[in-house]
Amino acid sequence: MPHRFIAELKEGDKVRQYFLLRQAERRTDKSGKPFLTLFLGDRTGIITAQVWSEVLRRCPGPFTTGDFVGVRGLVTSYRGELQLTVENLVRVDDLLAQGKELGDFDPELLHLATAFDRRQLWQELRDLAAAHLETPLQELVLHLLEQHREQLLVAPAARLYHHPYLGGLLEHTWTVARLALQALEIYPHLHRGLVVAGAMLHDLGKLKELANPATPELTVPGALLGHIVLGWEMVREAAQTLALGDSPLLLELEHIVLSHHGSLEFGSPVPPKTPEALLVSMLDDLDAKLKMMDQHLKSEAGDGAFTAYHRVLQRDLYRGRERDAAPLPPEDDDL
Repeated sequence: MPHRFIAELKEGDKVRQYFLLRQAERRTDKSGKPFLTLFLGDRTGIITAQVWSEVLRRCPGPFTTGDFVGVRGLVTSYRGELQLTVENLVRVDDLLAQGKELGDFDPELLHLATAFDRRQLWQELRDLAAAHLETPLQELVLHLLEQHREQLLVAPAARLYHHPYLGGLLEHTWTVARLALQALEIYPHLHRGLVVAGAMLHDLGKLKELANPATPELTVPGALLGHIVLGWEMVREAAQTLALGDSPLLLELEHIVLSHHGSLEFGSPVPPKTPEALLVSMLDDLDAKLKMMDQHLKSEAGDGAFTAYHRVLQRDLYRGRERDAAPLPPEDDDL
């Protein structure tokens, strides 16, 4: 059966195809029976799948992050969100070991990625740094972009919530940098270099926080320190490598990185204490929340005026007018 993209699935659809297993969580139901909650992905999105105890007895796995899996199941709806109720589950590696023919298996269809050209995004970021920054900030940002180019071309911005796909971090950084330039037209009294450099470096620590870009998972440093502290370390170490000294400008840039989550409640060691830090924090939050809204509106089932409640955004969303469907991301064969 040809692959049907997650973005095209509807309640009641029967599927018999392959997915990339992005995350697996073993749980127990109210009666104490074990079941699996899976997060399955393809080039267009992520869908939750439930493997209930009776199916799990027949298909014990083990199933781990990064596996390609064959799934037979039914698309259902739970609290307004589409999910798969799995009827059969098998690892592609096991099918291959049994000598099975997998005519419809195409791993290129199963990797979720930004719809943008990643090399172009990276080049545009570099051009923005060259055009809008002066030494020492320009030297620092260009050094970090060049040093981490290959990672930036593939890194996601998160495991599940916003931009959780190949090139997601690059797309998010590019968007926040462009938003920053627009905001500086309205607030010209702010320090342009600090705002632009902060926008480009605020999430750099995610390169060390997350591993396995196609199926992102926390590294040990990511779990123990988090991307904010890791990013601050990366910026400081690069400044020392380049012998840029301890200027007040660099100190304020470090503050932007450390404060970009806005408050202690959301993981920042300090709240934004400069106008530039406040702006970067708010633009980061804006892009992340708009992406989460976009993903929820596209993936959420039902035909009522409002979506189901979004746990992270802590609200339901108004569907309102008909929205144009986003085109499927183009294939990026050369990455």
